[in-house]
Amino acid sequence: MNKKTLLCIAALAFSSLSSAESPAVPSGNEQLKSIGGVRVSMQRMLRSTDGRYFLDLYAGIWNPHGVLKDLAETKSIAFKGNQKGDQLNLKSVSVDSMDESAPKYELSGKLDANTGLMTSVLTSSDETENAAIHFEPAFKAADKPIIVFKFYGAEGESQPYGKALKRLDIINKANNSVMQSLTGFTAYAGSIGFLDVNFDGYYDVVLADTSDSRKVEDKRFIYWMYNPKTKQFQRSPQLEKIVGFPALHGEKQQIDFGNAQLYQVQNGLLNRIQE
Repeated sequence: MNKKTLLCIAALAFSSLSSAESPAVPSGNEQLKSIGGVRVSMQRMLRSTDGRYFLDLYAGIWNPHGVLKDLAETKSIAFKGNQKGDQLNLKSVSVDSMDESAPKYELSGKLDANTGLMTSVLTSSDETENAAIHFEPAFKAADKPIIVFKFYGAEGESQPYGKALKRLDIINKANNSVMQSLTGFTAYAGSIGFLDVNFDGYYDVVLADTSDSRKVEDKRFIYWMYNPKTKQFQRSPQLEKIVGFPALHGEKQQIDFGNAQLYQVQNGLLNRIQE
């Protein structure tokens, strides 16, 4: 199995969201059971309130990491580190520079997991940088639900990778009620993606499609896009036709699926950029 591909969708966990064992539930002609160990990879896209910095952040896990883009100096800094509660402490692992003597950076701050607000300080080893940075969601949305997931699937030799995800319950954390049950798919049960694919401020669900003998390495994905008008997740046949993992470039509102498949998102519409 291609470990790099798996990391794209399974590197992070939003929190410990897997449910406890519960009785089997019907889904079509199958009896599904609750499954655990499913990790939720959540990509936060944050922008500094002064508009200078853009931060892609994966937090809430044992190895928080991200990339900070300085839009004024056209510079990117990759970070990784640790987290205790809402406190993040990240150190640079690479900078867009060929100069080996380039300064090292640290980014420390407090992240509110519900609002996406983050107060932080960026410092450099050469003491030229010591900036307080206030981050907020790059794409704001009204009435964004705070949700957790319950996972159901099937296990056994007949299932892809020995275990397949076949139902996903969306739980409203405010009242613990089921907002929606996503069904009609067979997906990789190791992890799911939870990210704002169309840059509208609402997080969408991305699953690795393992139906019809597909493998994770095939990079075929199932997209459930959140519709704020209906307050429901809807499948996107348009996105599911594209082969490749959706690498989001939020500062440009572009999606790179690899193999020269670069798309611009404008007013919710997906337009391919011809090179």
